[in-house]
Amino acid sequence: MDLNFAPLIILTILGDCSIGIMDGNVILEKPIVTCEPERIFIQIRTSKSAASRIYAEDRSSDPNCTSDDTNQFALSLGHCGMTAKKTKNPPSVIYRICITVQLYPFFITVSDRSYCVQCVYLVTDVIDNLQQSLSVSDSAPSMLEPQFNLLAPRCSYQIRRNSTDGPLIHYASIGETVYHIWQCYGENFQMLVQNCYVEDGEGNHILIISSDGCGVDRYVLKTPVYSFDRRTASQVKMKSLLKLQQKTN
Repeated sequence: MDLNFAPLIILTILGDCSIGIMDGNVILEKPIVTCEPERIFIQIRTSKSAASRIYAEDRSSDPNCTSDDTNQFALSLGHCGMTAKKTKNPPSVIYRICITVQLYPFFITVSDRSYCVQCVYLVTDVIDNLQQSLSVSDSAPSMLEPQFNLLAPRCSYQIRRNSTDGPLIHYASIGETVYHIWQCYGENFQMLVQNCYVEDGEGNHILIISSDGCGVDRYVLKTPVYSFDRRTASQVKMKSLLKLQQKTN
């Protein structure tokens, strides 16, 4: 099973600058930014009407990189000139993009603002005994101040015989009762086991836990049961072990 970690979502907004000349509608505070798994979501608060246009830097004429007559703007990761920079310590990807908030349709005013938004996604590769798939839940949106937690989660995946405290196993017979146990440690993380497959070592595999974290077939493997905090452990019992059918030529 493959263990993929949706990154810990961290953000910061770098600087702002004013453009133009005029009074009236103004931006009341710096934007609220939510770093989501597939996009960056930005919310603006204005004193009167919604902003006339929000657009990515140098993309004001691209309809896929603009948002008209609204105070919300969503940008897919890697699009509209967004840059991505990998770091090694800790392993992460920093996505950065600059946007402009234009308050009036025909005028650039002193109340307009440009912001550079930066989201830092921690990347974690956990290989412990077997391959797995796991995603960390989204963190709540932050209001500007960069808050970096550089400690990546430590996770493990184990298979035990007969109980959660039973002996660790790497081999089992059809009909045996085994427990699949996933554990992650870290105060700022929660976990979701997803996209799990059974493989036979010859390239054949079947999906047993979906991308939503649900068991595909309850007779094969039920949906994992999580602890209250969703970060200490999750486990599921497999009552009847299966084996993939061998190919015949």
